[in-house]
Amino acid sequence: MEEASFKRPFELRPIETLSARYVQRSFKPHAHEEYLLGIITAGAHSVWCRGEHHCVSGGTIVTMHPGDVHHGGAGDAEGWSQRMLYIGEDELRALLGVGASSPSFRTSFHHSPDLAGRLARLHDMVHRSPLAMPRDTALTGLATLLRPMVGAIGSPPERRDLPDARVQRMIDFLHAHAAEDIGLDALGALAGLGQRHTIDVFKRRVGLPPHAYHLGLKVRMVQKLLRQGVTPAQAAADAGFADQSHMTRHFIAIVGTTPAAFVRA
Repeated sequence: MEEASFKRPFELRPIETLSARYVQRSFKPHAHEEYLLGIITAGAHSVWCRGEHHCVSGGTIVTMHPGDVHHGGAGDAEGWSQRMLYIGEDELRALLGVGASSPSFRTSFHHSPDLAGRLARLHDMVHRSPLAMPRDTALTGLATLLRPMVGAIGSPPERRDLPDARVQRMIDFLHAHAAEDIGLDALGALAGLGQRHTIDVFKRRVGLPPHAYHLGLKVRMVQKLLRQGVTPAQAAADAGFADQSHMTRHFIAIVGTTPAAFVRA
């Protein structure tokens, strides 16, 4: 049986948690604006991240940066279980006490069953405790365990920058028009490229083709609207989806849970 519990355990802090078991769920290529930190607690997860394939098992710690493109599904017929923490850069810097430095991890997956077990227990307290003090204490504990990994693992791999600002113009345009139906011709005109070259150049720099990047922006918009109390149907319309069903299908494939479950968090 598949299940996913999504929560926002801190009223005034931009932190979200997920506890899930997946069997047939598959995730389309996407990236998050936040850091994604967590644990594969059981089973096997087959996942592509930073252009490399991994089959990660229980006892694996996950550390992804904002913008890391990833996708995948079950590594075997039994599926996998995971616990995840979604946290913005400013919040993570404050928790880790690293000043103005951006926390960085050289690799996305680290197999360490003992440490993973300790992190999983703390995550469970953050995710499930009805009381503020245990949640705060557990979050501090998570940061304490993760802090040595940041210094030990070092800087993330550098992305290949283009010699001009073509892709940045396209990215800025997509952010400014996230709810609209944008064609490749309009996007390519910003860079002076045809449709095929627009896709190729954008994907080389960002890691996603333009349509997948734009779709991710739409899903993020839906998440923001749902947090504000907008109904799923209205959020789908406001974000430019064809209808609520269209939005829900893509929402599940990126967020890992339904909009209704997300609202109940």
